[in-house]
Amino acid sequence: MTFAEFAASGAAAIAEGAIVERIRRDPAFALDPDVLNGGLVYDPAGRARLAELHGGYVRSARGAGLPILIFTDTWRCSRSRVEASPFRGRPINQDNARFLIDLRARFGDGSPIFVAGLVGPSGDAYKPGDSLGRAEARAFHRWQVEALAASGVDFLFLATAPAVEEALGVADAMAETGLPYVIAFVIRRTGVVLDGTPLGAAIARIDAETVRPPIGFAVNCVHARVLDSALQANASSHPEAARRLLAFQANTGDREVEELDDSAELVTETPAAFVEGLDNLRRRFGLRVLGGCCGSEGAHIEALARRLCEPVA
Repeated sequence: MTFAEFAASGAAAIAEGAIVERIRRDPAFALDPDVLNGGLVYDPAGRARLAELHGGYVRSARGAGLPILIFTDTWRCSRSRVEASPFRGRPINQDNARFLIDLRARFGDGSPIFVAGLVGPSGDAYKPGDSLGRAEARAFHRWQVEALAASGVDFLFLATAPAVEEALGVADAMAETGLPYVIAFVIRRTGVVLDGTPLGAAIARIDAETVRPPIGFAVNCVHARVLDSALQANASSHPEAARRLLAFQANTGDREVEELDDSAELVTETPAAFVEGLDNLRRRFGLRVLGGCCGSEGAHIEALARRLCEPVA
């Protein structure tokens, strides 16, 4: 099954939980200030830790017989960041993609494992004022997008986009590759992207203005109650917003994103509470690809996988 076939199928799936935040809180590892966990692929201990984290999520999905979306450790591997890092000159995006493709192969036959080439915003994910305009963003991100697209990933994924203009530029670059792609926003409970654009209007604009629209959209890095409130706020003005949402990766802490950013305290909730919030979204809005973001760990995704096996009443 290709990723496009999966997206069209209506089937449920798991999206993996936190990776970089779990490493950030692990005293055995230091994140590079420029590429974060992207360089761990070159360190034997780092590779083992990445395999443990990604592999744990895959095992949860396989145990439930569900497809899973896993993401390359390249959220901060834009050209400018790579060139400023100790990994300048290395094909860091390609190497991270090959690492996950090889990890997938070790699991053998079973429910599908889809590898996403992960791209992050050019600036701070929680400060829309740091974002680029559309044309500038297309030029800025094209190098990384093309590297990931050529590495054998199943689809491309822009995570934590705080502004629509930059998301449009990334969508332009991703559309040129011919691969399926997904655009994921950070939102507020009032129903707007961080730049103030209503979520439904952001989705409609990207769908209308790109030569090849995303295969779907996503929201990540907010709590389930935030998305619930946001979809209710968009229900009358943009009823198609929920239909176009393919995936949601939820935080375990119900706080504004600025409060969680680089928080010394781990803000979390029990796996049972996490699953109830996501299951509510599945039942009310038809969301079918669910996973974790900040604060989520293996137990959260294991509990979610078990719940997604249950049919929606």
